Amino acid sequence: SSAIIAFNRKDGAVIWKKHDFKNSTSSPIVINVDGQDQLVAFMYSEIVGVDPNNGNLLWSHSHPVDFGLNTSMPVWGPDNLLFISSGYDGGSRVLKLSRGGDKTTVEELWTSRLMRVHFSNAIRVGDFICGSSGDFGPAPFTAIDVKTGKVLWRNRSFPRASFLFADGRFIILDEDGELMLATATAEGLTVISKVAVLSN
Repeated sequence: SSAIIAFNRKDGAVIWKKHDFKNSTSSPIVINVDGQDQLVAFMYSEIVGVDPNNGNLLWSHSHPVDFGLNTSMPVWGPDNLLFISSGYDGGSRVLKLSRGGDKTTVEELWTSRLMRVHFSNAIRVGDFICGSSGDFGPAPFTAIDVKTGKVLWRNRSFPRASFLFADGRFIILDEDGELMLATATAEGLTVISKVAVLSN
């Protein structure tokens, strides 16, 4: 078996299949590191970067978590900062990626257990990352400084949520079925409007 497989989207033929990493429940993303496209995959106990053209391993970095449940997708920034987060005692970390010649260097800037994105998403806005932080108890909407790992604020006014960011605003749907429109700064979250769209 192979951990990562690339298919031809026209006919489904396998282009390459490589590596023996154990899989997780996260989806991969494509990033560009100093001019090179890289496929980033959050695996069972590490995050890896491979060449999308041939599957060759470019780098890997350990991120152990209970049961291998690295679920939330990584978040890439224009300053070559890669944010990853998970529940199950995983926490968050930011990696700075850079290329010199054919080699990618990975530098861990910080790690913290104060931000734990269980299974929803995280989004970067400027220099902070927002996400619902928590495992099986409360999961307040939290902002953390991407460069330092400092928690900027926690909003406990609604439960765990999934969200989009468009035109400078968050569109948030929490697990109680409340749909919200909000804005965020490094100082806090402002809910502009809210409506109940789903019920249990």
